[in-house]
Amino acid sequence: MKKIGIVGSRRRNNKVDFMKVARALSKIYEKEDQLVSGGCLKGGDNFTEVIAKEKGIPITIYYPNWKENGTAAGFIRNTEIANNSDILIACVAKDRKGGTEDTIEKFCKRVNSKNFLYVAKGERLEEAMVEENVLILV
Repeated sequence: MKKIGIVGSRRRNNKVDFMKVARALSKIYEKEDQLVSGGCLKGGDNFTEVIAKEKGIPITIYYPNWKENGTAAGFIRNTEIANNSDILIACVAKDRKGGTEDTIEKFCKRVNSKNFLYVAKGERLEEAMVEENVLILV
């Protein structure tokens, strides 16, 4: 059983982006896997919740606690996602650096850069072998 984190910029919130995330997930998902999300209403977090509901996949959502943690809440939530994902699918915005990139950096640091694979835009997802931790960028 793997925990698959899916994160993404709120700017990447259209049907094409949803399909890219769904396709990436379909290449690595196995029965009994679980999804991990950050609870945002747009982008990758929302895609995760929609897919989980449609497919009946268990999901853990790490909501930011803005009231308790103030402006640090999003970064604390990102740490939870990074620490509790075996694989990370990230739907990044080229023109922005923020929460998605924070989660990616924390995930990569945790799994050690020698143990993950970047599958950049345009590369074949079939080449992503899931034997170690993997970061898939869509």
